This record gives sequence, structure tokens and C-alpha cells, in this order.
Amino acid sequence: MSERTPLPAAAPVERLAPRLARLTGFRLGASLVPALLLAKVAHWGPPRLEYISLRDFVRDVFASAAADLAFAAGFGAIATALLVLLRRWPRAGRVAEWALLAVGAFAALYAVASIQIFSFLRSPLTYPLLYLAGDMQSMRSSIGAFVTPGLALALLAAPATYVWMATTTWPRLRLARPLAVALALAWIVLGSRYADGRWKDRADHLIARSPHWAFLASLPEALDATGPSLDEAFDPDDLTDFRPTEPRGGFDPGSRRRPRNVILVVLESTGAKYLSLYGSRYPTTPNLGAEARHALVFDNVYAHVGLTANSLVSMMLSIYPYMTWREYTVEYPRFPGETLAQLLKQRGYRTAFLESAYLEYVNQDGFLADRGFDRLEDWDDLGDGPPVNSWGGHDRALVDRALSYADEDRDTPFFAVLWTAQSHHPYDPVPGQPEIDFFREERPEDWWDLGRYLNTVADVDRQLGRLFAGLRERGLDQDTVVMVTGDHGQAFGDPHPTWGHGFRVYQENVHVPLMIWSPALFPEGRRVPTIGGHVDVSPTLADLLGVKPSPTWQGRSLFHPSRPPRAYFYAVNDDYLLGVREGRFKYVYNATRGSDELFDLVADPDEQRNVAAENPELVRRLRRRVAAWRHHAAEHLEGARVVN
Repeated sequence: MSERTPLPAAAPVERLAPRLARLTGFRLGASLVPALLLAKVAHWGPPRLEYISLRDFVRDVFASAAADLAFAAGFGAIATALLVLLRRWPRAGRVAEWALLAVGAFAALYAVASIQIFSFLRSPLTYPLLYLAGDMQSMRSSIGAFVTPGLALALLAAPATYVWMATTTWPRLRLARPLAVALALAWIVLGSRYADGRWKDRADHLIARSPHWAFLASLPEALDATGPSLDEAFDPDDLTDFRPTEPRGGFDPGSRRRPRNVILVVLESTGAKYLSLYGSRYPTTPNLGAEARHALVFDNVYAHVGLTANSLVSMMLSIYPYMTWREYTVEYPRFPGETLAQLLKQRGYRTAFLESAYLEYVNQDGFLADRGFDRLEDWDDLGDGPPVNSWGGHDRALVDRALSYADEDRDTPFFAVLWTAQSHHPYDPVPGQPEIDFFREERPEDWWDLGRYLNTVADVDRQLGRLFAGLRERGLDQDTVVMVTGDHGQAFGDPHPTWGHGFRVYQENVHVPLMIWSPALFPEGRRVPTIGGHVDVSPTLADLLGVKPSPTWQGRSLFHPSRPPRAYFYAVNDDYLLGVREGRFKYVYNATRGSDELFDLVADPDEQRNVAAENPELVRRLRRRVAAWRHHAAEHLEGARVVN
């Protein structure tokens, strides 16, 4: 391309236009390198001035930036080819120059943004993740929590610097370009080999992917969300776990009267790990702990997936969701099946679904419509003031509404679902609520977010204490059963380097609380080791009431004498992970990599030692179990798609 001199009195855009004629593919690609490289350097942070820290820093940058250099080289090569092809068509060439400059500037900005995304998700942004974050109206509080002044400045500086570098004449050094190309190629080849070697065994190995290529490579999933195939043969009897439940129940009240009223409380983003009810060292749930004296506490209950929408569907319809990152409430809002609300409605019950968040998030209101609930109320209906954040409001209003709903008609039994909101990221405290310092002297790695989260969990526990007290004051404790569970877990880097939810199936991700409170039925509380999942919620409540379960339900009452001693769960936002808990063992099959993990949760509750190699027969049997689950779920989903 020929050199041109900028016009001195031109406007900013006009001054830039002549510079585009000096663009070369090499400069367009090379100008990306500083942003890509500095983003990875920022991720690893400044090392300590000591040999081991400096060595690890250089090693990690070397491994993690190789794919970024390859992306910059590829972009430069494509730009070179395009500019050469369009030399005969000046107008088309000018459009291409502007387009390439814009793409490069966006790529520089994206490199900076992706590091902040990775810091929380521990995964590059992919199409499935963008899909899950599609409701920006609700997501804006969580996104805003990551946008610091420093990040905002970097987001502005990266594309501006890129444009300046790409459009500025570089000094002509005879050997500079071939030397830079040779060094870059050496880094790409050696760094990639190192990243694919022992370095890839790290939990944060995905930082070595180019975030740009990771997103582009995930776009085909927009058309196909089926995931990797699992061709493992299984016994037809393995499908028994997923067949509709038997009509008979397993709960025997004896001489005690069955309850009339049912309240299902679902705690948002709340697993068992950070509840003192389940042995957490943080005193987050004193009220639940006190009420456990009149309840059954189940120690081994699981969310089938770390997605709120699919957990909602599993609990309401008692079905195992297919292993997909897509949300059933969005893709299949008319998924066939009966809810407990529909069954109880036929028996004369009042029914309500009350949530302190917003029901339009991922079309929950669309899914719940015509599912047997007389009322669907969210923060817009419950709120007694401004919301806490874009997700919704405080759970005090939720409990107040539940108690007023119970008072409306004391002669008619009721079924109410209460879905909390406070413990959702970004864990904003309720204004005026004193903050508890749960750490004092010893602060964990993610102490800021974890501390805020623990405070929201503690406040939700206070509101549950008000709920139980309110039922007692009204004399409803003797004929009301309250089930408390969580929609999924929430991870904070302990004991595994995973954060948030939906990415892994470790205990902190999928192990959820389940407590059934009824002073009349359980005057002396006890712990229950039965293994179960969200699919068992509706059958268990129906069993307590003496109601025949729906023939569409795949779960079984937790009191059922012949229920399988297993629970199934999956994660698909990164690798496709299919898992099953059976007895003391927990098995996870990584369908993306074809690898097995097996943990003995009795001897190793923190899942630190993979004993798959020591138990080959057990691994093969449990792999057949998850293969049967995948086969069943695929057939079930395919049959239901006709309805939607």
C-alpha cells in the first residue's frame, strides 16, 4: 500500500482516513499483541520479587498467551490476504480497511473484558454463556459488580491504543519484522505444547484458550446443543431409575394427622456447603438449626444442574432435564407434565407461586402460566420499596406476603412456593442490616464476595425464622409442612478453584439442603441419609399429603421403600460433565475429554482424591448409569419437542 500524508486541518475521522491507506495485515495483527498479552499478564498479577514467584509468572504467561498470539497472527494473515485481493477495487478496499480496523479494535477491547469474565466464570465467554446471560435487564447488577474504574479505563484504552498503533507509521528496521514473526511462531508452537502438557492438568487451564476463538468455536452450538455423544452400552434395567413413579407412597404418618397445608421454600443460589445446618464453620443458619429439632434433615440431596430455570422445571414437573445449557423455561415453556399445584388444585387447594425476584427472568412466568397456580407474584407485587438490585428485592417482603396469604382463607388448605432472591450474585445486603464479620482473622481467597454472600444467607435464615414463628402464632404449625431446599449450590474457590454455579458438579456446586419441617409429624427431628434430587421434591410432598402422584413424574418420594439409592446431575457450560451419586461414591464422566472421576465421599468429602483407577468395575457400572440417563433424557426431550 502506498504512503499518504494526512491532511492537517481535517476532522478526526477525515484525518484517520488517509492513514488507512498505510494499513498492512502485519500491522493490524501485530497491533493486537500488546492488548492480548497485557490482558493475560494482568490475569496472573504482579509476581513477588523472588525466584519461584517470577518463574511461575513467566511460565503461566508463556503457556496462557500462546493461543492469543496465534489468534493475532491469524487475524494478520487474513487481513493481509483481504487487502491484497482488494487492491484492484479501491472502494471495496477502503471499506475493508475500516472493517478490519474496527474488528481489531473490538478484539483488543474483548481481550480486556474477557479477563474479568474469566476471573468469575473460570471459563472464556462462549455462546452458551452469552445465551444464559441474555436477560440484561436482570443481569445488570451482576455485570456492574465487575466494572471497576480501572477496568473501565482499560476498556477505553485498549481499542484506542490499537487504532493508534495500527494507523501509525512504524520505524523501518530491516530485521525487525522477520525477527518478530520468528519469535511469535516459536512462542506459539512451544507455548501451545507446554499448555497442552502437564500444565493442562490445572483447574484453570481454560485461561490458555484464546477468548476470541473460544467464542467463535462455540457458535455452532447455537444450532446444536446436544453435546458430545456417549456411546457406552447399558442394561435396559438401568432405565428403571427414570420411569414414572409408582402410585403408592412410602410415608406412614401412624397415629398422627397428615398436614393440610404445604409451603415449599427454594433458597436462591444456596447449596449445603455454607449452611451451619450442614456443618459449615460459618454460623449462617441458626434459625434453621433450631427448627431442625422438629424436622427431617436430608443429608444427600442434589440439584440436577446449576441452572435456576432447569431446577425450577425439575421441581415443578418432577422430570430429569436433558444435559443442555439451554433453559427449559425459554425453549420449552409448554413442556408436558403435571405440577403438584395442578394436582392439589383439583382437590380444592389454594395455590400461589411467590418470588422476591422478577418472574419474567428467562420466561419463568411463561412456564408457570396454566400450571395450577392461582397467583404468580414477584417483586413488582410484593415490594414495599425499591428493589435491592436488578434481580429483585429483600426476602422479608416474601415472608410477609406468605403469611398474609395464609391468613386470607383459613378454611381452605393452601400450597405456596416461596422462591428467595437475596443470596443471588452480587449478594447486595439489605439496606440498614448490620454486616457480620464471619472471618475475623482468617480471610479466605474470595473473602469479599463470600462475606457478602454469607451475610445474605444469614438474613434469609432470619426471615425463615420469622416464617416459622408466624406459622406458630397462627396455630398453623400443627397442620402445615414446610420443605426448604436450594435451587443449586454456589462456589467460592474452596475446596476447588471454581466459582459461581453451573460449571462443575463438585459438592459445592450441586449438593443442596433439604429439610422437611412439621412439628406435628416430626416432634423429634433427625438426620436422614437417603440420596435424592430435585426430581423427588413433588413426589415427596404429595406422599406427605397422601395424594396420588402424577403418572408423568419421574421422581420418587424420599420415603418410598423401593426408590433407587442414586441421584444424577450434570454441567455443560464448559466441559460436558455427567455425574451420579450412589451410596458413598460419586462418579463424574467428562464426555468432552472421555475421562472418569470417582470420589469416596465418606473418606474424602472434599473430593480431593480421584479413585477411579482403583475401582474399574465400579467406574464401568456407573458410566453405564449415566449413559442410560442420557439416552432416556434425549428420548424424553425429543418426545416433548412436538408440544413446543
